Amino acid sequence: MNFLANFSDNAKVWVYFSKSKINSSQKQIISDLSVLFMNDWTSHGEKVRGDVVVYDDCFLVICAEVSSDSMCGRAVDANVRFVKDIESKTGLSLLDRMTAAYRNIEGEIMISTFHKLKDSIDSKSTNDILKVFNPMVYTKKEFTSSFEQDLEKSWMS
Repeated sequence: MNFLANFSDNAKVWVYFSKSKINSSQKQIISDLSVLFMNDWTSHGEKVRGDVVVYDDCFLVICAEVSSDSMCGRAVDANVRFVKDIESKTGLSLLDRMTAAYRNIEGEIMISTFHKLKDSIDSKSTNDILKVFNPMVYTKKEFTSSFEQDLEKSWMS
C-alpha cells in the first residue's frame, strides 16, 4: 500500500469494487482520466491533494487530503462524477454497492454479490474463503488496518 505512504492516517479514502478484473487498457484510461481529475479537484476552493489507484486489479481506490480535514459536498460529488466517467469510458461497473469481494485459499480475489457471499457465510459453505474485503473503510488508517480481513474477524461474520 505504498501509494498511501504520503498521506496522513486521517486522509479520506473511497474504495469502489469492480464487478470484473480491471485490464491494462482500462487501467490506462483510468490513469489518463485521473490526471485530469486531480488537476481540477478542489474542496472549499482549495486544491485537493489526492491519488487514484487500481488496487489488486479489482478495486478503484481514491485517496484525498485537504488541510481543513473536511471535504465539501461539491468535492464529494465531483468524486462520484469522476467514477461515473470512468465507468462510461471503460465499461466497468464500480458504483454497485452490492458487489462484494473475497480472497480464496489460492490467494485469488473473487468478485461476488453481497447476497451470495453472505449466503455462503451463513450456510457455513466457506471452505474456499480466506479473507473478505471491507467496503466500509473511510480513512487511510482504516484502509491499511481493515480493508482485507480474516473471514472469522470480518464485518460479514
